[in-house]
Amino acid sequence: MIVLKLINMSKIVAIVSSPRAKGQGNAIVEKMIEAAKANGNEVETFYINKLENLTGCQACMGCKKKGKCIRKDSLTPVLDAVAEADGLILSAADYFGQPCAQYRTFEDRLYGFVGPDFQPTITPKKVAIVVTAGSGAGAENMVNSMSNIMANFFKSEIVGQLIYTEATNGAFADNAEFQAKAEEIANKL
Repeated sequence: MIVLKLINMSKIVAIVSSPRAKGQGNAIVEKMIEAAKANGNEVETFYINKLENLTGCQACMGCKKKGKCIRKDSLTPVLDAVAEADGLILSAADYFGQPCAQYRTFEDRLYGFVGPDFQPTITPKKVAIVVTAGSGAGAENMVNSMSNIMANFFKSEIVGQLIYTEATNGAFADNAEFQAKAEEIANKL
C-alpha cells in the first residue's frame, strides 16, 4: 500500500523594501523563505528598491471602479502577486520610527485593494512582519502600525512580528535565537 502525504501548499509573496541589498532585513527574509519552502510553499520575492519605474498612489480613485490599482509601472506585477498570494512576508527598515520610503510606496499602493465601501477587494492573507532598525527606538510602534493596516483594512491574520535591532543583537547570521524566531513565524504562513 502506498501512502501519500498531502501538502497544503500556499503561495507566499515576500516584500523586501530595505535600500540595503545585503542588510539584516534581507537576511531575515531569506531565512523565512527557506523555512516556508521547506514546508512545501511556493515563494516569490520582490526587492522594492530594485524596481526602477514606480510611483506612489496618485489618489486617482480608478481602483475604486476596478478593484485594484490601475497604474501600470514596475510595482504592478508586485501588486498582482500580492492579490494572488495566500501569505505575505513584509519587511521594512525603521527610519525615524517610520517605514523606509520604499515600503511606504508599496504600502500606499495597497490602497488599490480597498473598495469604495472601505472593504478589501482581495482575500485575507496570513502576514509575517519584519522590521529592522539600528536602535529600535520607534520600531515597536512601526511594526504595530504595519500590522494594524494589514489586519484592519485587509482582514489579514498577523502570524508573527519580528523586530531586529542590529545595535543590540549583532548580525542576524550570528544570532541563533532570532533565526529560530524567524523560522517559527514562517512556519505559520
